[in-house]
Amino acid sequence: MEKEIEDFFNSFNKDVAVIGSELYKMVSPLFATKKQWLDIPDGMITFGTEKNMKGEICYIKPLKDSVNLGFFHGTAIEDKKGYLIETGKKLRHIKFKKLDDVKDEYIIELVKKAIEEHDNRNA
Repeated sequence: MEKEIEDFFNSFNKDVAVIGSELYKMVSPLFATKKQWLDIPDGMITFGTEKNMKGEICYIKPLKDSVNLGFFHGTAIEDKKGYLIETGKKLRHIKFKKLDDVKDEYIIELVKKAIEEHDNRNA
């Protein structure tokens, strides 16, 4: 799967590919006990337990000039720093335009909160 992920990111411009790859390297280990899948039609990598709103936790979606880290149940996550951008009724995301933005440890905290929220909701 790693080759597929690398090829996926490399299909975008270099800056987006680097941001996406670094974000993936940071986030994917947090999902060691979960699943991940490459969703080519939607153009993203999804993390969770199953392919539906109940089971999906986060996604990485490269765009033309940025990369989004999305949270399927983002409204249920406490975001003390206000990083999460409103996307819809429950979805929230963080937009990355620079590689330095990926290195913020608070991102890991938000992902961990999303996993905890998922596990509690599905207990």
